[in-house]
Amino acid sequence: MSIKKAVSLVAAILAVASAWPSPSPSPSPSSSPSSAVVDLTAVDLTEAVRLDASWAIYWNRFVDPAAFEVGEAPLPDAYVPMPALWTSYGPGFDSVGYATLQLSLVGLEPGRRYGLKASAFQSAASLYAGGRLVQAHGRPARTAADEEPAWRSLVSPLEADETGRLELVLHVSNFSDRSGGTHASLAFGDLAAVARERERAVAYELFMCGAILVMGAYYLGLFAFRRKERAALWFGLLCVTLAVRVLLYDEFYLVSIFPSLGFRTLFALGYLSFTAAVACVAAFVRATFPGEFPRWATIGAVAASAAYALFVIVAPTRLTSLALPAFQACALAVGLACAVAIALAVARKRPGAGLFGLGFLAIFGTAVYDIFVTAGVVHGAFASQVGMLAFLFALSLILTRRYAGAFSAAEALSDDLARVNKSMERFVPKEFLGFLKKRSLEEIELGDSSSEEMAVLFVDVRSFSRMAEDSTPEATFSFINEYLARVGPAVRDHGGFIDKYLGDGFMALFPGGAEPALRCALDVQARVAAYNLEREAQGRKPIRVGVGMHAGRLMLGTIGESRRMDGTVVSDAVNVASRLEGVSKEYGLGIAASECVLKELSDPTAFRMRFIGKVRVKGKVEPVSVFDIYEGDPDELRSRKDLTRAAFERGIEAFHEHRLGDARTLFSQVLATIPDDGAALRYLNAIGERDPA
Repeated sequence: MSIKKAVSLVAAILAVASAWPSPSPSPSPSSSPSSAVVDLTAVDLTEAVRLDASWAIYWNRFVDPAAFEVGEAPLPDAYVPMPALWTSYGPGFDSVGYATLQLSLVGLEPGRRYGLKASAFQSAASLYAGGRLVQAHGRPARTAADEEPAWRSLVSPLEADETGRLELVLHVSNFSDRSGGTHASLAFGDLAAVARERERAVAYELFMCGAILVMGAYYLGLFAFRRKERAALWFGLLCVTLAVRVLLYDEFYLVSIFPSLGFRTLFALGYLSFTAAVACVAAFVRATFPGEFPRWATIGAVAASAAYALFVIVAPTRLTSLALPAFQACALAVGLACAVAIALAVARKRPGAGLFGLGFLAIFGTAVYDIFVTAGVVHGAFASQVGMLAFLFALSLILTRRYAGAFSAAEALSDDLARVNKSMERFVPKEFLGFLKKRSLEEIELGDSSSEEMAVLFVDVRSFSRMAEDSTPEATFSFINEYLARVGPAVRDHGGFIDKYLGDGFMALFPGGAEPALRCALDVQARVAAYNLEREAQGRKPIRVGVGMHAGRLMLGTIGESRRMDGTVVSDAVNVASRLEGVSKEYGLGIAASECVLKELSDPTAFRMRFIGKVRVKGKVEPVSVFDIYEGDPDELRSRKDLTRAAFERGIEAFHEHRLGDARTLFSQVLATIPDDGAALRYLNAIGERDPA
């Protein structure tokens, strides 16, 4: 976002806040500084006006309000402006004490209902109109022990006497704050106008509080999901703190929500919100610009805020308020340090620094103004709410842009990771991850495992060692990849996956069981036949492959150590399948399958096969029943095996019944039809060893 756009956005939020119906009444009517009389004859009271006028003051005296009604009031000590702090009245006026203030309103209409709104007295006040008590802001008293301070914003209905005159009398005292007086103007006008003024002021505060709180909740939520983003945490806490602070002053709406809150609690909350805001701002600037805002400055700001917060909790309110200027000086120092950090960030072209500076300027300026209001230098309502909203809006834009950038980066990384995972699938099958219930390689840990029922397929190229001896390493690699490129897809096509490449061969697993595994083996034979046609056309020798098949329970998992792991399959079924591939080589078979494979077939008769016998395989005590599945053999060989199948199997039966002569005859018949039948030759050799004759 450009600086120009940023300025426009901040200006927009300021305009929205400023355009809200003003919570302050219209300017005050004119009055004489040497009297306590305000003539409202020519004043339009359909809108509330400020009673910023000269009031008669009776210092350290509570004058009976009835005395003003009958004209028996004593002479005042002075005429002083309202609103103002007592210390601004000059010599003789102290920061603590009590007083009576009086103002006469003339030019009113008898019988017309008027209203008066008053707030922000330090520390207690009773307001009388026409000689009767109309508002109580705590209980003013002559001593600290008898005083009951309170923060309230109240609207009272009033009526002038038959002459159009209304006497306003204030009994005020201060023993709880560092200076007595008031910051806010009294609003007067028609009752409906004053009530409307109060409603506007409350709506304004609720709008500010709601806008700030929504931003805070959003970024606290972001932090909850991403704990590394400390900037979101401090920003969210800052928002919550400022939202609470908005309800603590001016209209004191928090008292409307919680009427039981006492002055001591409200006072502490107001001051604590200030200290918390200072700490949160420092921490947020540090989290946003760590290279510009030093860590020691953050620690100093947090330590000072914590120390003053503790003092607020344990010390009397007056001592707390007396110590406030010291902490305000500390807050200004923190603000200047933040300003320097932001200026450095802007100079170094840190992302969002310009927008941050604009927002900080808004809140810093309004905060300084509020300090002047608190000190009595200027009078009026606190202005930091508008600065807060502009500041928070600017910061939210920064964080939003940051998170948008982070999300874009995350998406890019996710795409990269997806590509990496896709690439890694060529090394570690995604099916392997699926059985381990993992989504990516990152999640795999040493020792992860899963037990599954599967069929196992071992495929090997016959006479590969001799081929490698007659070729260069480059040619051998080229052949292997060329061959695997043709037969490998058959595994995927039939629902399996290749677990390992074993030089010229591979091991494949089939979660779907023996039937898809067998169909894959037949497909591999068909693809090899097609590959051989290409090789013969190129003047190269054809190749043959052998397949070993078994089915059973497997244990898939990871083995190795922390810095080097590998996926593997541990199972007796794997061992048997591997040995059966060796049997296929020894017996000259295309596919050697165990009896377990046949039991899993829906219709074993759909495939041409013959029983080879019970073969002892390495690692097994009991012999394994082995079948030659010749469905995929060349047409001529398949036909010859069909013709000799019965004789072959009768020969096996005679062999095991020790009818060696009959067995020799039957296997010789097989060899007469298939001279290179490896299985028949092995049986004849075995017969020769037992019966040399």
